[in-house]
Amino acid sequence: MIDPVPEASSPDVTPPAAPPPLHRRPLIYRIFVGPRGVRAGWKVLLFFLIFAAVGFCFRPLLKMMGNIDIHAPLPPGIALLNEFLTMVNVLLSTWILARWIDRKPFGYFGMPLRNVLRSTFWTGAVVGLGALAIQLEIMHLAGWFDFGTLQLHGAGIVTYGAVWLAVFFCVGITEEGVLRGYVQRVTTDGLSRLPGGWSFWASALIFSVMFGAGHIANPGENKFGIVMVFVDGLAMCFSLWRTGDLWFAIGNHAAWDWGETFLFGTPNSGFHGMHALMNPSFHGPALLAGGTDGPEGSVLALLSEAIFILSVAVIYRRRKFRLPEDEEKQLAMQLAINSQ
Repeated sequence: MIDPVPEASSPDVTPPAAPPPLHRRPLIYRIFVGPRGVRAGWKVLLFFLIFAAVGFCFRPLLKMMGNIDIHAPLPPGIALLNEFLTMVNVLLSTWILARWIDRKPFGYFGMPLRNVLRSTFWTGAVVGLGALAIQLEIMHLAGWFDFGTLQLHGAGIVTYGAVWLAVFFCVGITEEGVLRGYVQRVTTDGLSRLPGGWSFWASALIFSVMFGAGHIANPGENKFGIVMVFVDGLAMCFSLWRTGDLWFAIGNHAAWDWGETFLFGTPNSGFHGMHALMNPSFHGPALLAGGTDGPEGSVLALLSEAIFILSVAVIYRRRKFRLPEDEEKQLAMQLAINSQ
């Protein structure tokens, strides 16, 4: 009798455990927080809320100086206090969010302190003042503008020139920092799924529209001047794109405004300043002469903007603004090096 062959005993194999179900965050969490932390739209809103709150706290200081008649020439002392406090507001709002929400260095948001008053700033200032002088000279030769005569002498030139220079240094930081600093950076990062540099330029378009809209209420502003403010916003974004920070734009903005308000005594986006060096006059249609808006209300402001853009394109040949994809590529390269 042949014994039956025993069946091969199968090894005791434990089937692999099913992976645990992915933990899905609550909807309310996902509305406010994305893969990069707090979503960009909420950061932008938070920035403006903090900016408004700090501005409200500064109101008692401004009231001590009395009411300002925006239709009359602005006194330089009051203008300096107002613009200094607004600059502090922008810097403080940016610092709060950089420190407590984004947890990134302050310089990541467009104004690295190591570059203040360095070559990029002065290059922007020379280009801004030079473009304004060229535009006004062409307007003079065309019969649309007269430079007028000197209104200050001696110590008055130095004193008021320095005060207005301080005013517009603050203005440059404020107006560039509020719409092309923190909010431009976080919106660019938030739109990083867009291909190439489109996240940056989509942000630039949004905030340049806001920049133009913010000038609508200025006394003496005209429609073409508003368009030119929008164009200038895009031009300054181009300088941010190429230089990597806002110091060219800040220098350009400060020098242009100083040239208008003090040096040549023209309106500045509809505003006038007291104690200007010259007392100019404009002649002809507003579209040519600028009218109550000032030089940016003239069609020749397009020439000035072209000078800005070409200067940046020639002097700064490569993009230095870091996109989110640059950070990802650098991290991938570092991981590859470390794995070798």
